[in-house]
Amino acid sequence: MTKRRRPSGRVLLQAGSPWQLPPPWLRAWRRDWFTGDLTAGLVVAIMLVPQSLAYALLAGLPPQAGLLASLLPLIAYAVFGSSASLSVGPAAITSLMVYQALTPLAAPGSTAYVALSALLALGSGLLMLGMGWLRMGFLSQLLSRPVVQGFTVASAVLILLGQLAPILGWRTLGQTLPDMLRTVTVHADAAQAAGADAVFETGDLWVGLAALMLLWLGPRVVEALARARRWPSAPVQVATRLWPLFVLIAASWLGHVLVQNPAYRVARVGAVSLDFGAALEALGQGAGAGLDFWGLLMPVVLISLVSFVSSMSVAQTFALRHGQRVDADRELLGLGLANVGSAILGGMAVSGGLSRSVVNEAAGARSPLAGVITSLFLAVLLWCFLPWIAYLPKAALAAVIITAVVGLVDIKGLRAAWAYDRADAWAFVATALGVLMVGFDAGILLGMAWSLGAMIWRHSQPHMAEVGRLPGTAHFRNVQRHDVEQLDGVLMVRVDESLDFTNIQRVEARFCELVHARDGIDHIVLLLSAVNHIDHSAMQTLLELSDNLREQGKHLYLAEIKGPVMDRLKACQLDRSFEGRVFMSAQHAWDALSGLSEKGNSK
Repeated sequence: MTKRRRPSGRVLLQAGSPWQLPPPWLRAWRRDWFTGDLTAGLVVAIMLVPQSLAYALLAGLPPQAGLLASLLPLIAYAVFGSSASLSVGPAAITSLMVYQALTPLAAPGSTAYVALSALLALGSGLLMLGMGWLRMGFLSQLLSRPVVQGFTVASAVLILLGQLAPILGWRTLGQTLPDMLRTVTVHADAAQAAGADAVFETGDLWVGLAALMLLWLGPRVVEALARARRWPSAPVQVATRLWPLFVLIAASWLGHVLVQNPAYRVARVGAVSLDFGAALEALGQGAGAGLDFWGLLMPVVLISLVSFVSSMSVAQTFALRHGQRVDADRELLGLGLANVGSAILGGMAVSGGLSRSVVNEAAGARSPLAGVITSLFLAVLLWCFLPWIAYLPKAALAAVIITAVVGLVDIKGLRAAWAYDRADAWAFVATALGVLMVGFDAGILLGMAWSLGAMIWRHSQPHMAEVGRLPGTAHFRNVQRHDVEQLDGVLMVRVDESLDFTNIQRVEARFCELVHARDGIDHIVLLLSAVNHIDHSAMQTLLELSDNLREQGKHLYLAEIKGPVMDRLKACQLDRSFEGRVFMSAQHAWDALSGLSEKGNSK
């Protein structure tokens, strides 16, 4: 027995129990991978510092919540995750969902808000663990691609607009477009009363604009130098991803210079403390204070679903690139434990991130050990440099968020869906409008409802075609598309959809139209090559249709019945109703009925 060769020098996971320990990647790990894993772990840890801080502020949480969410989750995913490249931690869209879910329940940044955030992560983790234990990984297919794309684009737009508030020195801009428009109107009236020059006296604006300029300019300068000097692509990609850290250092210096002038005001992160038990204590206090825990039920379900789908999408992208296999059930367990670990430390909901995963791979990661190294090195960084985080300007973190999500505003998916299928395009539009105008929960539910409605509508309108034989072959095609042969007195009809109560009435009506459209039809063959299932309602309708045709002196035949459908018919002894009128293929029906057709013509 030959062994399968590992592609690309990376871990190739084999099928097995999702709870399998030690993890499959550990048994396949090789010593020569350590250098790549170590390098990737160190690079991603440095990258996680500004990202975690920025996404925590985006979620309305203290900055330490993002840092805490980047420790245990990485180790938990390394034990039970199935992707060698996926990097788990705070994500922009997940952070926005946390903010929209919790602001109606508590004030952002308050003790109750932090407690609810930890409970939200815990609920999401437990839900994904239960789904993984029940092997419900197939739920990753529940959200169609247009729904996910519409949700991503709309969320990115809200994030981009929302980050204008810290740059302009405002407290918040709002959660949806209507809220943002009202906030802008209020601030515009206040600015008009104070004078236009008052806007430019805000130090936040200058820090934010400088950070945006450096974040835009830096990677382009590095890439231009790389092309001129022909540097390797992987180090260049890592350098551009780490550039935000250097920008934050420069922004901190600029903010320090500006606050020396009393005319300028620069909002900073402030003192940061890693109190690991604060969230659990707040949960206990919140239970006695009557916090609205029930208001988290729907956000828990939706955040779990979105985190799982988005993480699976990223993991599958890298798996296809390297010939790996991603186990959806094991992904649920890995992400579930990652969220539970984040909740224990008082962090926030986490998921797989595309930008971090790209850096993780480019830096040389060969296995999930890179995530363990990232977690350990990040803990060392926090221990050494935690006090310095207090000097980071919030406007600079907002600029980091803007540059991180601007690439998500991509309407190529909408254009492609519009050109291919308008129903999918409208699912994109419905989801995006729901997120922009109402919120993420309404957007996802509206997109899912539209997709399911479109699917049911398509299923209820099955394609049916009268077919004939291509001359000199055993192939049967649509008479309206090809020049085919037909037998006198014989009608052959193909149904291109499974038959059930949602479409059988339309199939019957269309079938009768085809029968009565031609004179002298005595034999009708129903081709079921595309029918994977026939429910009880559809089967009873076919039996009644056969009886009605017999009363008219016509005969109904069935051909190309698939094995599972025939097994069900035999189990119920319904095959006896069509005894002698079932053919293995269309050609067999043609051969058998051609003789009857010739006899009919001779008469």
